[in-house]
Amino acid sequence: MTDLTLIFSLISLGFFGGFTHCVGMCGPFVLTQVSNRLQKTSLENFSEFKRLQNLALLPYHLGRISTYALIGFFCAFFTKNVQEFIGFRIFSAIFLLLAATIFLNLFLDGRLQIAGKIRLRFKSKFLENATSFFSKKISVLFLNPQGLKGYFLGVILGFIPCGLLYAAFLIAGAFASPLLAGIGMIFFGISTFPSLFLTACGGHVFSKVPEFKFIAKAVILLNVITLILMAVKLFN
Repeated sequence: MTDLTLIFSLISLGFFGGFTHCVGMCGPFVLTQVSNRLQKTSLENFSEFKRLQNLALLPYHLGRISTYALIGFFCAFFTKNVQEFIGFRIFSAIFLLLAATIFLNLFLDGRLQIAGKIRLRFKSKFLENATSFFSKKISVLFLNPQGLKGYFLGVILGFIPCGLLYAAFLIAGAFASPLLAGIGMIFFGISTFPSLFLTACGGHVFSKVPEFKFIAKAVILLNVITLILMAVKLFN
């Protein structure tokens, strides 16, 4: 039952967080790909199916979901092995409390200051060259994000840090099974698809509907309470 509750939290986080967070964070990536794909489609081959195919960006979404599942798997794998070595469940409880904090921040529209900015005060020629190299490679993938190119673009962009993903990975770390954690992250990734698809269609205004925002807030608050109760139970 605990794992099913965590999966529900991941799905609700992905769906409602997608409309409140992903639209602004990943929307530009989606719109850029859609624009480039439409430019590559000739008028002779253009059809309603081809238009939906370009808007869906399935290779890109499969790529980022693959990354989410992989990271989720290793989060649970690491947590499980640390817990077995040390002999207590405090790590899962801490992860759940941190995830609840991020949920609470979503509920408060980002008003909660979780942590200050960390600034690295050193320069590295290697890091600068690596950043430049990957930027160029990603730019090439953006030019024609179809098939394997779209998939690898999704895999790479799936590693971009974001508050919503932090919450999802913390929840994944609380799973009893790494495999279930990976599956849970797949559900999380799928549940973010509707918001990004509607963004590609130009329908992101859906997230501004008052009734939808009220439901989203209620579900997010429910998740905050659920995760805290689960964390408290682990401490007992």
